[in-house]
Amino acid sequence: MVYTFINNRYYRYNIIVIYSKIMSDLKKNLLIILIAAEFLSVLYCIDTIFTISEEHRIARTTDAITECLSVSVMDAEDPVADGKVAYDAYIEELNRWKGPVLSPGRGVNYGPSGKETYYNLNMSGVVSIMRSMGNTDEYWVRDDGCKMLGDYIMVAANLNLRPRGSIVETSLGDAIVCDTGGFAKKNPTQIDIAVTW
Repeated sequence: MVYTFINNRYYRYNIIVIYSKIMSDLKKNLLIILIAAEFLSVLYCIDTIFTISEEHRIARTTDAITECLSVSVMDAEDPVADGKVAYDAYIEELNRWKGPVLSPGRGVNYGPSGKETYYNLNMSGVVSIMRSMGNTDEYWVRDDGCKMLGDYIMVAANLNLRPRGSIVETSLGDAIVCDTGGFAKKNPTQIDIAVTW
Protein backbone atom coordinates (compact mmCIF):
# COMPACT_ATOMS: atom_id res chain seq x y z
CA MET A 1 0.00 0.00 0.00
CA VAL A 2 2.90 2.37 0.74
CA TYR A 3 4.43 1.44 -2.60
CA THR A 4 1.18 2.19 -4.42
CA PHE A 5 0.84 5.55 -2.68
CA ILE A 6 4.39 6.62 -3.64
CA ASN A 7 3.92 5.25 -7.12
CA ASN A 8 0.69 7.23 -7.62
CA ARG A 9 2.27 10.35 -6.24
CA TYR A 10 5.17 9.95 -8.65
CA TYR A 11 2.82 9.54 -11.60
CA ARG A 12 0.74 12.49 -10.50
CA TYR A 13 3.88 14.62 -10.31
CA ASN A 14 4.97 13.53 -13.81
CA ILE A 15 1.50 14.21 -15.22
CA ILE A 16 1.52 17.70 -13.69
CA VAL A 17 5.02 18.39 -15.10
CA ILE A 18 4.04 17.11 -18.55
CA TYR A 19 0.76 19.08 -18.48
CA SER A 20 2.62 22.24 -17.44
CA LYS A 21 5.16 21.78 -20.23
CA ILE A 22 2.41 21.21 -22.82
CA MET A 23 0.51 24.28 -21.64
CA SER A 24 3.68 26.39 -21.62
CA ASP A 25 4.57 25.26 -25.15
CA LEU A 26 0.98 25.83 -26.25
CA LYS A 27 1.04 29.40 -24.86
CA LYS A 28 4.32 30.11 -26.65
CA ASN A 29 3.06 28.60 -29.89
CA LEU A 30 -0.26 30.42 -29.59
CA LEU A 31 1.58 33.71 -29.05
CA ILE A 32 3.73 33.04 -32.12
CA ILE A 33 0.62 32.20 -34.16
CA LEU A 34 -1.13 35.40 -32.98
CA ILE A 35 1.92 37.54 -33.83
CA ALA A 36 2.19 35.92 -37.26
CA ALA A 37 -1.54 36.45 -37.90
CA GLU A 38 -1.26 40.12 -36.86
CA PHE A 39 1.77 40.58 -39.12
CA LEU A 40 -0.08 39.02 -42.07
CA SER A 41 -3.13 41.22 -41.49
CA VAL A 42 -0.91 44.34 -41.43
CA LEU A 43 0.74 43.24 -44.68
CA TYR A 44 -2.69 42.69 -46.23
CA CYS A 45 -3.85 46.18 -45.13
CA ILE A 46 -0.69 47.83 -46.52
CA ASP A 47 -1.08 45.96 -49.79
CA THR A 48 -4.74 47.01 -49.99
CA ILE A 49 -3.86 50.67 -49.32
CA PHE A 50 -1.15 50.67 -52.00
CA THR A 51 -3.44 48.90 -54.46
CA ILE A 52 -6.23 51.44 -53.89
CA SER A 53 -3.78 54.37 -54.18
CA GLU A 54 -2.36 52.94 -57.39
CA GLU A 55 -5.88 52.40 -58.77
CA HIS A 56 -6.78 56.04 -58.00
CA ARG A 57 -3.58 57.28 -59.64
CA ILE A 58 -4.22 55.15 -62.74
CA ALA A 59 -7.85 56.35 -62.89
CA ARG A 60 -6.79 60.03 -62.66
CA THR A 61 -4.13 59.51 -65.33
CA THR A 62 -6.58 57.69 -67.62
CA ASP A 63 -9.21 60.40 -67.15
CA ALA A 64 -6.72 63.16 -67.96
CA ILE A 65 -5.47 61.35 -71.08
CA THR A 66 -9.03 60.66 -72.21
CA GLU A 67 -9.92 64.33 -71.72
CA CYS A 68 -6.81 65.35 -73.64
CA LEU A 69 -7.74 63.10 -76.56
CA SER A 70 -11.42 64.04 -76.56
CA VAL A 71 -10.70 67.78 -76.48
CA SER A 72 -8.34 67.64 -79.43
CA VAL A 73 -10.73 65.41 -81.41
CA MET A 74 -13.86 67.47 -80.63
CA ASP A 75 -12.50 70.91 -81.55
CA ALA A 76 -11.12 70.73 -85.06
CA GLU A 77 -10.37 74.48 -85.21
CA ASP A 78 -7.29 74.33 -83.01
CA PRO A 79 -6.67 70.79 -81.74
CA VAL A 80 -3.02 71.51 -80.85
CA ALA A 81 -3.90 74.37 -78.49
CA ASP A 82 -6.78 72.43 -76.94
CA GLY A 83 -4.58 69.36 -76.55
CA LYS A 84 -1.92 71.49 -74.83
CA VAL A 85 -4.53 72.88 -72.41
CA ALA A 86 -5.70 69.36 -71.58
CA TYR A 87 -2.11 68.17 -71.21
CA ASP A 88 -1.31 71.08 -68.89
CA ALA A 89 -4.38 70.17 -66.81
CA TYR A 90 -3.17 66.58 -66.70
CA ILE A 91 0.32 67.64 -65.50
CA GLU A 92 -1.25 69.97 -62.92
CA GLU A 93 -3.38 67.08 -61.61
CA LEU A 94 -0.32 64.84 -61.32
CA ASN A 95 1.58 67.50 -59.36
CA ARG A 96 -1.35 68.57 -57.16
CA TRP A 97 -0.88 68.15 -53.40
CA LYS A 98 -2.54 64.91 -52.26
CA GLY A 99 -1.84 65.13 -48.54
CA PRO A 100 -3.84 66.70 -45.70
CA VAL A 101 -5.39 70.12 -46.36
CA LEU A 102 -5.60 73.14 -44.04
CA SER A 103 -9.16 73.66 -42.78
CA PRO A 104 -11.01 75.50 -39.99
CA GLY A 105 -10.90 72.30 -37.92
CA ARG A 106 -7.20 71.78 -38.59
CA GLY A 107 -5.50 74.90 -37.26
CA VAL A 108 -2.06 73.67 -38.28
CA ASN A 109 -1.25 71.63 -41.34
CA TYR A 110 1.99 70.39 -42.86
CA GLY A 111 1.64 70.95 -46.59
CA PRO A 112 3.95 70.83 -49.59
CA SER A 113 5.97 73.87 -48.44
CA GLY A 114 6.01 73.06 -44.72
CA LYS A 115 3.98 74.27 -41.75
CA GLU A 116 0.73 76.07 -42.63
CA THR A 117 -1.56 78.12 -40.40
CA TYR A 118 -4.35 80.57 -41.23
CA TYR A 119 -5.41 84.09 -40.31
CA ASN A 120 -8.38 86.35 -40.98
CA LEU A 121 -7.62 90.07 -41.15
CA ASN A 122 -8.73 92.99 -43.28
CA MET A 123 -6.59 92.69 -46.41
CA SER A 124 -7.04 96.25 -47.75
CA GLY A 125 -3.59 97.34 -46.51
CA VAL A 126 -1.95 94.23 -47.93
CA VAL A 127 -3.69 94.69 -51.28
CA SER A 128 -2.56 98.34 -51.26
CA ILE A 129 1.07 97.25 -50.77
CA MET A 130 0.74 94.77 -53.65
CA ARG A 131 -0.76 97.52 -55.85
CA SER A 132 2.21 99.79 -55.06
CA MET A 133 4.46 96.97 -56.29
CA GLY A 134 2.60 96.87 -59.62
CA ASN A 135 0.19 93.97 -59.01
CA THR A 136 -3.19 94.69 -60.63
CA ASP A 137 -4.86 91.31 -60.04
CA GLU A 138 -8.40 91.32 -58.66
CA TYR A 139 -8.89 90.74 -54.92
CA TRP A 140 -11.71 88.27 -54.25
CA VAL A 141 -12.74 85.44 -51.88
CA ARG A 142 -12.89 81.87 -53.13
CA ASP A 143 -15.88 79.62 -52.26
CA ASP A 144 -13.83 77.75 -49.65
CA GLY A 145 -12.98 81.02 -47.86
CA CYS A 146 -9.45 81.60 -49.23
CA LYS A 147 -8.65 85.24 -49.91
CA MET A 148 -7.35 85.53 -53.45
CA LEU A 149 -5.29 87.93 -55.50
CA GLY A 150 -5.94 86.95 -59.10
CA ASP A 151 -5.43 83.20 -59.42
CA TYR A 152 -3.40 82.89 -56.22
CA ILE A 153 -4.23 82.48 -52.53
CA MET A 154 -2.85 85.34 -50.42
CA VAL A 155 -0.32 84.22 -47.80
CA ALA A 156 2.07 85.68 -45.27
CA ALA A 157 5.61 84.31 -45.13
CA ASN A 158 9.15 85.16 -44.10
CA LEU A 159 10.02 87.92 -46.59
CA ASN A 160 13.73 87.13 -46.33
CA LEU A 161 13.11 83.65 -47.73
CA ARG A 162 10.06 84.38 -49.86
CA PRO A 163 9.80 88.04 -50.95
CA ARG A 164 6.43 89.63 -51.77
CA GLY A 165 5.17 88.33 -55.08
CA SER A 166 6.79 84.89 -54.68
CA ILE A 167 4.62 81.94 -55.69
CA VAL A 168 4.52 79.07 -53.19
CA GLU A 169 2.64 75.80 -53.15
CA THR A 170 0.19 75.21 -50.29
CA SER A 171 -2.21 72.40 -49.46
CA LEU A 172 -5.04 74.64 -50.72
CA GLY A 173 -3.35 75.50 -54.02
CA ASP A 174 -0.76 77.90 -55.40
CA ALA A 175 -0.30 81.07 -53.37
CA ILE A 176 1.32 84.48 -53.65
CA VAL A 177 3.31 85.96 -50.78
CA CYS A 178 1.72 89.33 -49.88
CA ASP A 179 2.35 89.72 -46.17
CA THR A 180 4.48 88.66 -43.22
CA GLY A 181 4.03 88.20 -39.48
CA GLY A 182 5.74 87.59 -36.15
CA PHE A 183 5.68 83.84 -36.76
CA ALA A 184 8.44 84.30 -39.38
CA LYS A 185 11.09 84.71 -36.66
CA LYS A 186 10.19 81.48 -34.84
CA ASN A 187 9.51 79.38 -37.92
CA PRO A 188 11.03 80.93 -41.06
CA THR A 189 9.48 78.41 -43.47
CA GLN A 190 5.93 78.68 -42.07
CA ILE A 191 3.15 79.98 -44.32
CA ASP A 192 0.12 81.83 -42.90
CA ILE A 193 -2.85 81.58 -45.28
CA ALA A 194 -5.39 84.42 -45.52
CA VAL A 195 -8.95 83.10 -45.14
CA THR A 196 -12.40 84.20 -43.95
CA TRP A 197 -12.68 81.44 -41.29
